[in-house]
Amino acid sequence: MPCYNESMNLDSFYLEILNQINTINIQNSKQISCEFIFINDGSTDNTLEILDNLALKDNRVRILNFSRNFGKEAAILAGLQNSSAKATILILLADTFFAFKYILELEHKR
Repeated sequence: MPCYNESMNLDSFYLEILNQINTINIQNSKQISCEFIFINDGSTDNTLEILDNLALKDNRVRILNFSRNFGKEAAILAGLQNSSAKATILILLADTFFAFKYILELEHKR
């Protein structure tokens, strides 16, 4: 997920993702293997500090840190290139407005 000055949204966004994945795991009676790739796109707030704290708590969190703002397209490309997953769900905004039902649909298609 590209992040540019997202310090106000990251914690709630991350908790929402965890909640949705836990719900899916319970519904499917199995664990979804996943990784979370956050690309800090030259943020000038404390986005990187928050991401570092998330990574300390959860080894599935990976951080790519850009030295300056290269734009969301470059951040998306870097995230896709660094993903080790069989399938990738691209989340463009950290405002938690995301249809998590698609995660479940992708899981059923595997």
